[in-house]
Amino acid sequence: MNTQIHIREARSSEAVGQIGKAIWHCNQALFLDPKCVDALLILGSISARQGRTAEAEAFLRRAAETDPNCYDAVRWLCTLLIGKNGGLDAVEFGRRAIDLRPNEAEAHVILGLAFLGTGESALAISSLETATRINPQMGGAFHNLGVAYQRDESYEEAIIAFHRATELSPGLVDSYLHLGRCYLAKDMGDEAIECAQKAMSLSPNSASVQRLFSDARFAAVHGPTGLQHIAAAIDKDPRGGFPHALMGSRLQELGDFDAAEASIQRSIELQPVQGFAYYLLAHNRKIREDDRPQIAAIEAISQKSNLILEESQYIHFALGKAYDDLGDYEKAIRHFDLAHEQDERAEAANIKPAPDRHSNRVHRFTQLFTKEVIEQFAQLGLESEEPIFIFGMPRSGTTLLEQILSRHSTVGAAGELFFWRDRSRRIVNFSEAAINTSELTKAGHKYLDLIRELAPGKAHVTDKFPSNYAYLGLLHLIYPKAKFIHARRNPLDTSLSIYMRPFSTNQGLGRTRRQIVETYQLYREAIQHWRETLGPDRFLDVDYEWLVQNPEENIREIIEYCGLEWEDACLRPEEGDRRVITFSKWQVRQPVYTTSVERWRRYEPWLGVFSELIEKG
Repeated sequence: MNTQIHIREARSSEAVGQIGKAIWHCNQALFLDPKCVDALLILGSISARQGRTAEAEAFLRRAAETDPNCYDAVRWLCTLLIGKNGGLDAVEFGRRAIDLRPNEAEAHVILGLAFLGTGESALAISSLETATRINPQMGGAFHNLGVAYQRDESYEEAIIAFHRATELSPGLVDSYLHLGRCYLAKDMGDEAIECAQKAMSLSPNSASVQRLFSDARFAAVHGPTGLQHIAAAIDKDPRGGFPHALMGSRLQELGDFDAAEASIQRSIELQPVQGFAYYLLAHNRKIREDDRPQIAAIEAISQKSNLILEESQYIHFALGKAYDDLGDYEKAIRHFDLAHEQDERAEAANIKPAPDRHSNRVHRFTQLFTKEVIEQFAQLGLESEEPIFIFGMPRSGTTLLEQILSRHSTVGAAGELFFWRDRSRRIVNFSEAAINTSELTKAGHKYLDLIRELAPGKAHVTDKFPSNYAYLGLLHLIYPKAKFIHARRNPLDTSLSIYMRPFSTNQGLGRTRRQIVETYQLYREAIQHWRETLGPDRFLDVDYEWLVQNPEENIREIIEYCGLEWEDACLRPEEGDRRVITFSKWQVRQPVYTTSVERWRRYEPWLGVFSELIEKG
């Protein structure tokens, strides 16, 4: 029996599941011809499927060394080595695959996956976009392109890619899951629900699908149709506690705190062991001495061992807020620390955190947008004076500034828009340090269309996404006549306030004390860069402490800076009737107050690494 007969028999045996027989024939073929590439490929494939990756790699490397032009050997090696030893070997074999078959979409897909394995999302996107151009009918290529965009936090592009993937491969559950998560990243709960429903029809028992559906419903209640979603949930399950808590949250956003408290208390009555409703209750108003019996009940619940992590964290954040209101700061900080306990343990154990995309983004933008670059592209700027960008660290007064300005008859409020975070990757190619001028202009016009839709008939519209401080060079380039207002607050008060709220990591803040300090330092360096690059008068600094202590003087300065006629309504931001989505739903409905100035002094004995900000504050 010659080599070719053994190979034919090996393939036939493998096809019918007779793996042992297939291996025997491959070994016989190699005995007759030690350089039989087909035998090495079959053995490598079988070993990989059986989880013997080291053995598979050895067979495939022998095949590639024997025949450097063997496409199957290099593409399988690329796939096998993704994420292994840093992933560089996978990239090398992926590039060899493209050298062998430059017009093969699959080759560009596997190189894209290899780049994803090394964390180089921009290079992955480039490879996967090439694959989709070569074969526009390849659903898997669009799915992987969506994953690459998603990792790059370019959610608009990811949504387009995943939509195409679902059109080409409607039975692929993962595409609906990823698409739903992208919608959630953009606070588009209704669209995420549609994805979850489609995924559930394909895989009703999947835990991932059920989690997406739960998260999508939670997000949808904060969207335009939120009240209808909540009312439907209550009608469906009137004895369920969670929908009543959601109703309380929505009523808080609308400023109806009495009705909110009734809904929250109803949630607690129906479901006493939970965390979310207690968190809402603590933030519905200032906690008083006569609330101590309920605080004791919450303390008892916090000791239960069967609470899931998220509920436990909400309870500790609630107790921290309650004790802060009552002036028991030692107990307050203990509960805030307990809310962050798992994150602190992970940091102490040197568990590698997720890549800090926010930090990378800030560094890239400040390095690229120099005075010279801004002068070079200055002619691209639009004439619009509509946008008013309010930026700074979260918890620094951005919401108060938005409330003040939106009380003016010519100013609308768009809330926090993720537009520039999501759109910037189309405009800037950091790997080539290049600006796509046509995308820049297109994005500038699209943003104006968006804010006009959100605040029709208004001459100016505020965007208070705090992290827009990362993009000030880009925003100045596009809107040289726009107004920029920098919300600034004592770094210790800012950092403590962030620590006392359940911010998510995708907001670029981190969760531990150390991470928050590093984020604040990053922000401060970025602001200094823009001050030097754009000029000291390009944005108006508004110090929170000075604003709340001298409101009329400062508010008049803000209104004058924005080029607006004076209106007394701006002195009464608490009377605004627009919906407010912020952690301080109750505080923004109160008259301007000074109780949060130098709040850090109450916690001085327990500052820890936050004390690093004292000297620089």
